[in-house]
Amino acid sequence: MHEWALADAVVEAAAAALGDRDPSCLRGVTVLLGELQAIDQEIFTFALETILADKHFPAGIFRLETENAVFGCQSCGKEWDLDAAADLGPEQREAIHFLPESAHAFLRCPSCGSPDYRLQKGRGVSISSLEVVDRKGCV
Repeated sequence: MHEWALADAVVEAAAAALGDRDPSCLRGVTVLLGELQAIDQEIFTFALETILADKHFPAGIFRLETENAVFGCQSCGKEWDLDAAADLGPEQREAIHFLPESAHAFLRCPSCGSPDYRLQKGRGVSISSLEVVDRKGCV
């Protein structure tokens, strides 16, 4: 149930970004959920809505988006995503979603074949944008 802890961290980060401003000043928050984070989005959404109600934030201001996984080859510089790994079977994809570090057992750079790459995007939870109303007490 790490979704509750992640939802709480997102709300706390948004509250910290607001500083002394009233929560009603917040008009939108875009939250990126990494493709490889293994989050149950339904539980995360429920947790977020429950926590937001307790913090007196306006309803419906948090938008969830999936951040696709992007890998970058250390040898040739090629960037690719999981869709580029056409030969990856469903069991291997599931293993990578469950344990992203296992990608190195299944993936190679599609350009040069190197196993030396890094996960550049698609892991974790982050706030990509905050929209604040421009009015007295909100700026």
